[in-house]
Amino acid sequence: MMKKPVVSLVTALALIGAGCGSSGSGLGSLAPGAPIKIGYLASLTGFCARFSQEYVRGAQLAVRTINGRGGVLGHPLELFIRDDRDTPNVGVREARDLVSEQHVKYLAGTCSSAVAKSVAQLVANPRHVLYMVGAADPSVFAGGSDSYAFDTIPTATVEGQNAAAFIRAHPRWKRVAVLSEDYGYGHEVTAAFKAAMAGSRQTIISQDYVPSGGTDYRPYASKLIAEHPDVVYSTVISEDALTFVRQALALELFKKIKYLGILDYGTIDAMSRPPLGAYGYTYYPSASIYHTPFSAELAEDSPADADGGAAGDGFNQVQIIAQGIADAHSANPIVVREALGGATVQTVQGNVKIPRCNHLIAMPIAMGPVVPKTKAQPHAHFDPLHLVATSRYLIC
Repeated sequence: MMKKPVVSLVTALALIGAGCGSSGSGLGSLAPGAPIKIGYLASLTGFCARFSQEYVRGAQLAVRTINGRGGVLGHPLELFIRDDRDTPNVGVREARDLVSEQHVKYLAGTCSSAVAKSVAQLVANPRHVLYMVGAADPSVFAGGSDSYAFDTIPTATVEGQNAAAFIRAHPRWKRVAVLSEDYGYGHEVTAAFKAAMAGSRQTIISQDYVPSGGTDYRPYASKLIAEHPDVVYSTVISEDALTFVRQALALELFKKIKYLGILDYGTIDAMSRPPLGAYGYTYYPSASIYHTPFSAELAEDSPADADGGAAGDGFNQVQIIAQGIADAHSANPIVVREALGGATVQTVQGNVKIPRCNHLIAMPIAMGPVVPKTKAQPHAHFDPLHLVATSRYLIC
């Protein structure tokens, strides 16, 4: 389990608000009391809409919380939300407009890896705009310590490696089937998973890709049942996970085969019948599973977002930008990038290290069997819950 934070997120936010404003703070061209602008790219239309709505609410909560404590060194945060429509050229267009027209020096958000990769390549780095990204494509952060992109969720490589470690820890599962989303994220996770399974005595007997946004996944579920694997590893996510689980339940797949898949709390809570007993994991920091002052505050402010998960990541993205500015005593993204590289930042999950070499923040992955809602947790969840420290995978 993760250790409790040394400094609570609520305390950190109070420290961010402390200071003497622009005078002597090194905030450059910002006039006294002028806002620090953050552009927020959210796929409010398309495949990531469910997650992105939570991202936005979490980011808005962070802005309200930080501004309520005096802003960052006396400067309020101002959030500009844009819909990237889960489309790279739209994301780039919106990001360019935020940078050139709104003079934004900080970008955040981005559920889609394809959008994130395009924005990081075409907007963030050349313009020296710091980019706090909730996307899984490891190539977004290929610039290492020179990159202006910081990852706030485990990459697809980390996710696949962790899933393989879990299955390898169950050697009785000799025959493994893999079901993946047919787009960049699914291919990346699958490649990492298969590479990490190499050398084990377990055999991957089949591997299929399902179309994103599909409406009928019954042929895939029927094929899995006919193959009789010991376990299915699935990277089917979000709305597609809802469709697959509903149709697989009707075919009694979960009674016949062990299952490991990404099942964030918001997704399984939206299922009329969650796959009880299946093994789930999530890299979205559902506040309800962390015993920190922040989790209680988010749950009180917005219970649905506290349980959903992605809101915590949206909060983290804004919080880390604010902490970087406060630590650097500068609003210059170049200086803030240097301050955040190698820093320990306060997040929903507690204190987390940012490796200077790759900017891949070591966020934990939550894992466990799916159980029904209880009085204490009024939504389907994992019990027993295990938080995996992902720092083991972030080798520079």
